[in-house]
Amino acid sequence: MLTLTRSAQSNPTGLNNEFEYQGTTVHINLAYDTVLSFYELLDDTHFSDEEKVSVAFRMFFDDPKTPPQFFNNEDAKIEAFREISHYINEDPYIHYDQDEQAEGSVASPKYYSFKQDAEAIYSSFYQQYGIDLLYQKQKMHWDQFKALFAGLGPDTYFMRIVQIRQEDVSKLEGDVQREMIEAQQRYALEETQSQEAIQNQIEDFGNMLMAIAKP
Repeated sequence: MLTLTRSAQSNPTGLNNEFEYQGTTVHINLAYDTVLSFYELLDDTHFSDEEKVSVAFRMFFDDPKTPPQFFNNEDAKIEAFREISHYINEDPYIHYDQDEQAEGSVASPKYYSFKQDAEAIYSSFYQQYGIDLLYQKQKMHWDQFKALFAGLGPDTYFMRIVQIRQEDVSKLEGDVQREMIEAQQRYALEETQSQEAIQNQIEDFGNMLMAIAKP
């Protein structure tokens, strides 16, 4: 059984960054840009299913000290990705009701895409926190990124785009309605690119792993 653990010794923040495997501690790369690259990999049609599994595994388990047998254990891979996919998608505070937006200013996964909205997210982090995400690659943990992302205020560029997408234009009239329709067309989100769609792909990825592992 693999378990995602926290280590204050190797990671002063105490954030999850290790697996226990057959009595050996295996480091897992949960930098925010690693997770976002994994999301992009899922939607990349240039790779076969088997290649995606191999690339993803090397992305998360990039420590040269990782035991070689870990990479050859199909059961370990399945269990690892089951833990990882659950971990990176979990949100203990927010529950969405079908088409409803969550309480507060947090964006629902159906209204944004980490890939399509990358520039807006980058500028919003800099606007609100003074954080240049380009300099945080392989430094900022996914938990930290996710918490800061959830805290983006309504006046940030990213959240203004989200608000435009979720606006009900049927309740507007005249020039206001026309301008909002034009804005929605400009910032239209590709259905397959939404974070909601990506989360569904992660579930499919788990099923794909199971299929590959079967003799």
